[in-house]
Order: sequence, then C-alpha cells, then structure tokens
Amino acid sequence: MKSILVFALAITALANTPRSARSTVRVELEPQSREAEQNYQRGHAYEEGIGVDRDYAQAARFYRMAAETGHCAAQYELAYLYTQGLGLERDYTQAAEWYRKAALQGDAEAQNNLGTLYAAGKGVLRSDSEAAHWYKLAAEQNDPEGLSNLAMMYLRGRAVTRDVSEAFRLFRKSADLGYAVAQNNLALMYANGQGVSRDYVMAYAWLDVAGEQIADCRELRDQIGKEMSAGQVERARALANSKRAEITENRNGAKK
Repeated sequence: MKSILVFALAITALANTPRSARSTVRVELEPQSREAEQNYQRGHAYEEGIGVDRDYAQAARFYRMAAETGHCAAQYELAYLYTQGLGLERDYTQAAEWYRKAALQGDAEAQNNLGTLYAAGKGVLRSDSEAAHWYKLAAEQNDPEGLSNLAMMYLRGRAVTRDVSEAFRLFRKSADLGYAVAQNNLALMYANGQGVSRDYVMAYAWLDVAGEQIADCRELRDQIGKEMSAGQVERARALANSKRAEITENRNGAKK
C-alpha cells in the first residue's frame, strides 16, 4: 500500500488553507461597547446577506469600524475578508495584522490562522517557530485546526523536536472534535504504523468518517478495504458509526 504516503501529502496540504468565515454570530470574549457590537452585527448581516443584500464592501466597512475599537470578532472577520479579497483588495499583510490583534485577545481561530500565515510566509516573514508558537496557543484552547497543524509540526519536526507519538496524540484529539483533515491523517498513521501499531480497521473507520467531508478519503478507504477481510470491514464500519456519535457528543459539549 505504498500509495498511502503519497496520498497523505495531498490531504495534509489542506491544513495550511485559512478556514472560511463563520456562518453564525460569535459570542464575544470580552464585553464590548454597544456601538462596536452593533457595527459588528451590521457587518455580519452584510457578509451573510441576512435581512440585506450581501455586500462584502459594506461588511468590511462595518467590521473595520468595530475592529478599530478592539472588537475581537470583528478583527477576525476583517482579517478573513483580507485573505479572500472580499469587499476589499486581498492583502495578507493586513490580514496578519488583524489576525494578530484578535489572537492577542485570545481568539483561538485567529491564533491558528496567524500560524498558517507564518507557515506559508504570507503577509509576514516565513517562520516555523512563530507558526508553532501560535498553533500551540490555539491547541491549548482545543481549536481543531490548531491541534492538527501543531501535530503536523511534530510529525515533520518543524520548529519542534520530531515526535511521532505526540503528532498521533494531537491528530487524535483534533479528529475527535470532527476535523476531517486530522481524521485523514490519523487514519494514515494507523495504516502506516506511525506512532501506533498498524491497524487497518481503525484506518478504514477514520477514513469513512473523514469521507463525509473529503471525497478522496472514500477512495482511499475502499483501497484499504481491499486489504481487509469482510469481517474486518464490518467491524470498521461499526466503529465509524461509533466515532460519529462520539464526535457529535464532543461538539455539543464544546458548545456548552
């Protein structure tokens, strides 16, 4: 099954892609002024087209008004618009600046995204040590992408001592929170016996779960399935269903 390792590189590349904007209004980390909160809500309405026509330029305008007063969520969303070039010219330097402001306020997603910019050298000088620093802060708050990105640093030995067992632990924690890239990478570690004994049943199960979000994982799942007995495949499918239930419970617990 030599193709597994090659496949891993294609999927793990997704970990360095900034996430999409959140579809629901965020709860603030700190109390904000009424005016700043209102501007943030207006920006969110324009970004999502809630009660108004979607208008990213207007979203950026209202987010900026709120962000300049220190509104953490607005800082995050303004940074996101800069990374995507929505409503304003794409500018990774500005994105890094606003992600940093939100990250310094403790926003885990901003910490992760700032880490990805350092890892890619977009808007900032490329720095694995800075990337690892921000990933660690995000991971400490159980941010799924932060956990997965930090796991990749340990797997590759970038700015940290290479530790396959620690990479496995972090991928597992992220996978349990429902992050498909981590689920894929965890499956590949099981399939290749990296940081854990080789286990095709576990590999198949995690790929089955990840396949709900990443289509290529279903192809790899089926490829691994050809190396398994019918009984093993049946056990793997049952395990995948159990994992789905656990993930739902973990997500619900995280929202409380």
